[in-house]
Amino acid sequence: MSTARLGTFASLVLAGALGLSGPVGAEEPPGLGAPGEPTTLEFCFEETPALPWRSRQKVGLYFELLDEVARRLDLRFNYSPQPWRHCLDEVAAGRMDGAFAVALSPERRVAFVFPPGAPSVEADVLRVDTVVLVRRRDTPIDVREGHLVGTDKPVGVLPAYAVGDDLQRMGWAIDTASRDHLHQLSRLSRGELDVIALGGFRWAQLSAVGGPALESLEALPAPLMTKYHFLGLSHQLAEAHPGLAQRLWATTREVRSSATFRRREQAAIAEALAPRTP
Repeated sequence: MSTARLGTFASLVLAGALGLSGPVGAEEPPGLGAPGEPTTLEFCFEETPALPWRSRQKVGLYFELLDEVARRLDLRFNYSPQPWRHCLDEVAAGRMDGAFAVALSPERRVAFVFPPGAPSVEADVLRVDTVVLVRRRDTPIDVREGHLVGTDKPVGVLPAYAVGDDLQRMGWAIDTASRDHLHQLSRLSRGELDVIALGGFRWAQLSAVGGPALESLEALPAPLMTKYHFLGLSHQLAEAHPGLAQRLWATTREVRSSATFRRREQAAIAEALAPRTP
């Protein structure tokens, strides 16, 4: 990927992530809930790091956002890092109250309740990202009229990621044996895979770092799709306490749209995408 193309792509991702508008959250909503509502909520999240949004050590933008939501609602949030498939299963079973950040898809609606109107209400979106296909340079991998051409091998996708469901609905075969992004890229470099699906922001970060490991790889020029991520709640919580669910989303929207958080987010994303020098 050329420097100019990377710069343009990174700008698009940044614009998508920061394009949420809303008033500065000057006033805090009341934190008093209805009788019988829980005062402590259990949330799980993908244990694989994705800075600046999350780390296994519970550092990142998601935690800054949700900690402020909890403070305004006079609640306590417990965060549990888990393999993503396990997290999804725990929410579906009602053992977790929700998860973040959950990509909207038909399959995810089975286990999660999303904010009303998602994805049309921009202020409800925690994160916007594209999905790019990464291949080895000088290979014929391409997408034509919705079909993957140039390989008979499946597309590498991380386990339980929503893009895997999207690709299977498109009729594409997938390989979910990679445990994380670095293992995924290593398998691609060795020829075990011919193409992988990777978050556009993650590819931009890796490209900013550069190095010999990436010199043989490139992303297809056009992103494959755009994914919208939300605070997803369990059906059990949303059905038992609908008022609490609405306050959670409303307060998340307020904090997420505030000038203070947007400045913090913009600075963190710019730092994450800054080119690295040896």
